[in-house]
Amino acid sequence: MSVLKKLIGKRINGIFLNDDNTRVVFRTIENERIGFYVFGDCCNTVYINHFQGADVVGEGNAFDILRGALVTAVEEKEWIAIDDEADDDSWVDTCVEDGFFTIRTNRGYIDFEVRNEHNGYYSGHIEELDEDVDLAQLRPLAQDF
Repeated sequence: MSVLKKLIGKRINGIFLNDDNTRVVFRTIENERIGFYVFGDCCNTVYINHFQGADVVGEGNAFDILRGALVTAVEEKEWIAIDDEADDDSWVDTCVEDGFFTIRTNRGYIDFEVRNEHNGYYSGHIEELDEDVDLAQLRPLAQDF
């Protein structure tokens, strides 16, 4: 089951990211902050590459903030290799994989993609943040992310 299962049954009214797109935080109507971080092993770069459907949490008006979008299901899909090229001038291979995640709400779907760039031996991960999150250190997810 997906690490995102903690969101099921929650009403989210905001999505926030840190500057390097390695942390995402979902704010609930109770002002609970449920955060996740992406990471990899020693020789790779992992980051949140794309969000789609973030507008289901609303436009930030009072009605949307009070009501939120009820999360009914989450799904973590397989990591898919999108680029696997050997560099002829080097012994290092470059591999790019994407992990896809879907959050279903009563107002629509939120999909996001996590990118993992590595040398062929390492994988990307997403885990729940176990610390309190200060939203002032994050930015609200823009509709055009």
